[in-house]
Amino acid sequence: MGGVRVRRADRGDAAALAELSALLTGEDSGGRSRLTAADVLEHCFGDRPTFQALVADERGRLLGYASFYPSYDTQYAAKGLYLQDLYVRREARRRGIGRTLMGTLARVCLEHGGCYLVWNALPSNRPGRAFYRALGARTERVITLSLQPGPLRRLAADSEAEVFGG
Repeated sequence: MGGVRVRRADRGDAAALAELSALLTGEDSGGRSRLTAADVLEHCFGDRPTFQALVADERGRLLGYASFYPSYDTQYAAKGLYLQDLYVRREARRRGIGRTLMGTLARVCLEHGGCYLVWNALPSNRPGRAFYRALGARTERVITLSLQPGPLRRLAADSEAEVFGG
């Protein structure tokens, strides 16, 4: 990996993390990422962070990142981490950066009492899936479902239950 160092992201990385997220979104879907540097500052470094990130830094330029947050599996009563994004710039691939990001994330997981990493990969991302299999990951037979903003709001509006003893 030469002069590449994997470290925890800091506030000064916010703009570069937003840029890398945009590159990832563009490659995955051709769409635009909504993540801004301000979002990163609030959601990764604010008073109540909702995710963390590791970055691959080469002389002050971020070549890649992994964003993640805590997870819990009730079946096994076990803590782990959910990997939201793993991305390495095209020109920096095949240098071991993705593997080092994943290895560092595995260490972070174990250091915090976790025993698993979990993530999703798009069916169309054949190179990514091959990379994950080479790390020892197995494919789970699950279907990911989501409620996006419109349906989420409608469902919440239809719910009459009080939440958290309100």
